[in-house]
Amino acid sequence: MATTSFKFDQKTSKVLENLRDHYGAASKAEILRKAIALLDIAAEADDKKQKLVIESEDGSTKREIVIK
Repeated sequence: MATTSFKFDQKTSKVLENLRDHYGAASKAEILRKAIALLDIAAEADDKKQKLVIESEDGSTKREIVIK
């Protein structure tokens, strides 16, 4: 696996730490890999003119995710 280094501001670093803790990830790098995978799914959906939607368990609330 290739190694890449990033420098993040304090706010972004804290978000990564919070997400790491929330998902029980081993590292912030694992969170970044998950985020990249999700963005890849969003790009694929966009290419197919599809929508990415978050729906509540009972289906009463929907939120469309738009990444441009």
